Amino acid sequence: MLKTQGTEAMQRIDELAIEALGRLRLVDQPLARHPGANTPPVGPAMAWWPWARYLNNRAGSIYGGSNEIQRDIMARLILGV
Repeated sequence: MLKTQGTEAMQRIDELAIEALGRLRLVDQPLARHPGANTPPVGPAMAWWPWARYLNNRAGSIYGGSNEIQRDIMARLILGV
């Protein structure tokens, strides 16, 4: 249950961060992400990380077994089916 709730909570937080960035959320900045990069990020310095985090955390609901499968397992344990 913690895995399911945790991944969904992180996804909601990431969605809020992406929404708060507005137009800057669409900017892919691969050169600005490298450590020690000389390319300045477009917009605020923190604008580049939410999109990468959003995409990475979306996988969290898949790689441990999809949340739908986890819910099915929890329901079967609780209901004894």
